Amino acid sequence: MRYLYLSGFSGDGVESRTKAGQSVRMKRKSKARTAEWPVEIKVGSVTAKIYRSVARGRELFTVAYRDTNNRRVKKSFADFGSAKLEAQGAATKIQNGQIDVLELTSEDRIVYQHSIELLRPSGQPLDSAAAQFAEAFRILGGAGSVVEAARYFSKHHPVALPRKTIAKVYEEFLASKISDNASTRYVQDIRSRLGRCSRHFAEDISDLTTAELENWLAALNVGPVARNSARSLLITLFNFARQKGYLPKSQPTEAEAIPVAKELPTTIGIFTPIQMTSLLSAASDENRPYLAIGAFAGLRHAELMRLSWDEVHISHGYIEVTAAKAKTAQRRIIPIQPNLKSWLKRIAKSKGPLFSGDGSRFLRKVTRTAETCGFDWPQNGLRHSFASYRLAKCRSAAEVALEMGNSPRMVFQHYRELVTPADSDSWWEIAP
Repeated sequence: MRYLYLSGFSGDGVESRTKAGQSVRMKRKSKARTAEWPVEIKVGSVTAKIYRSVARGRELFTVAYRDTNNRRVKKSFADFGSAKLEAQGAATKIQNGQIDVLELTSEDRIVYQHSIELLRPSGQPLDSAAAQFAEAFRILGGAGSVVEAARYFSKHHPVALPRKTIAKVYEEFLASKISDNASTRYVQDIRSRLGRCSRHFAEDISDLTTAELENWLAALNVGPVARNSARSLLITLFNFARQKGYLPKSQPTEAEAIPVAKELPTTIGIFTPIQMTSLLSAASDENRPYLAIGAFAGLRHAELMRLSWDEVHISHGYIEVTAAKAKTAQRRIIPIQPNLKSWLKRIAKSKGPLFSGDGSRFLRKVTRTAETCGFDWPQNGLRHSFASYRLAKCRSAAEVALEMGNSPRMVFQHYRELVTPADSDSWWEIAP
């Protein structure tokens, strides 16, 4: 309990009570009904006292109290009424937690009132605003302006960004890729990976954190290669949101901070020249174009399944993979090697698709040819074989990458020195 010690006299010698709950307790001293000093005034849990003294023949009424910091404060008045009003006001303000106002000078009171007016639109009390300023000042280390720091933060973290759920952004992103004629494989990848992500998170894209995205990737329970593929798509989605103005344009996105999963070194499986010769000899007429173009032109399985005979320009010496049919959505021209030209002259048709039906079923039929020949079919064996033997022949990772629709770094990293020059010569001599 806090106390205010005041001195004074009520005049009637009995306890009186105000509407505000203040009470003045007076004690009868004698039959003459004189008061016993000090007089106590109480407001809530705060008690105040008034002391009476005589100085040079005149009465003096002293208001004394301890503030919220336990500092003793005294004020003197020439009459009891003024002392009583001061005591009641002091007790009320202390009870309301406004003791600091009591100690303000006239100039400080003006500053205080002005500060209250400035803060009124924010709804923040003065002590809260002062605490936030002090903390911001500490964070800045006393250097620079808190206002400039706030402006910088507002510029890089705008609060007026449109609120978009990740599901809505995913729908816009998918529609834009379809409108841009992205490859079927890429659109399927978006639907598969990002579709799952959009169904998992209900939050706005601006509220998602790196940790949440990383936890979602970990919960997929896939290998590092598939995880990194999903991470790349997330980064593309968040970059799209930033471009559309749903995320701050001058800040890295949360997706970019997702760590890359460590991919274990993989063994590249390729066919030997003898195995490839056996495959082409044992293959059916339906499967032979797939084997020859895959082995000697390096097209991906999906690209082979979309290929049409009018895109195989034998007389001009190249195969065209259109942007609509390429995985990377970029058109490329692949030179027809002499041995592949010999095969194509025997099996080519004038028009129509090279292959029909379900791509997975067709691949299973082709791979069974290896079983009949007595050896296993390496994963992506045709494309890996082309890259290895082509790099050994031309000695240019950039050239091979251009033909494969890949990066020179990837070609150099995975296919360098897999075969000898002699094996490469044997590979490009395989002909009907």
